[in-house]
Amino acid sequence: MTGEAGGRQAGDRLGRYRIVRRLGSGAMGEVYLAEDPQIERRLAVKTVRLHGPDDQVAERKQRLLREAKAAGRLLHPHVVTLFDAGEDEGTVFLAFEYVEGPDLGERLRAGGSVPVEEALRLVRQCAGALEAAHSRSVVHRDLKPANILLTPEGDAQVADFGIAKVVGQQTELTTTGTVIGSPQYMSPEQVRGETLDGRTDLFSLGTVLYELLSGSRAFSGDTITTLVYQILNQEPVD
Repeated sequence: MTGEAGGRQAGDRLGRYRIVRRLGSGAMGEVYLAEDPQIERRLAVKTVRLHGPDDQVAERKQRLLREAKAAGRLLHPHVVTLFDAGEDEGTVFLAFEYVEGPDLGERLRAGGSVPVEEALRLVRQCAGALEAAHSRSVVHRDLKPANILLTPEGDAQVADFGIAKVVGQQTELTTTGTVIGSPQYMSPEQVRGETLDGRTDLFSLGTVLYELLSGSRAFSGDTITTLVYQILNQEPVD
């Protein structure tokens, strides 16, 4: 079985990048603030956990790196730019633009709902980012508050297009039967395992808008089974 290597410390290197400090961790892997010594720029470097038999992990690495190339072509003021993708001693990593600010999930946990004008402005910015991605046949598939970063000026930037699926490619980054994405924000077609296009991201963006305005998630079951039932059969409470 193959997975991500152990955590990195300040001063360690990941590819050519020097780790400054750990920023956090998530389902994908660890996130570090790092420096690119060649151009003296700070980046957010995210490692990617890939589990399974060695042959499957090798195939997923290649697919992820191929998808990262598509994500790297996305240049938009409300998209967190992906600058680089690579592998270092078995650890796959993605090097993103560093956005110095909280994510929208942190904002919601700190203050509950968001004023209507601000919520609409943020969602409009995210919609522009998604339009740019969809025009290049890139579907995010995991849009959620934690993947929407807030700049010091209060603008939204959509992150993690590096794990998006290019429309038309049969690509999975997890073992068979494991869902990709955050269940609370999934579209019905994603839950059903159907072929996805940009409309799945618009559904997820709608659930984010609901949460911004109400302070509560549109779908909030305690188990995957309950969430799936709610998404497929129920309308969010007004």
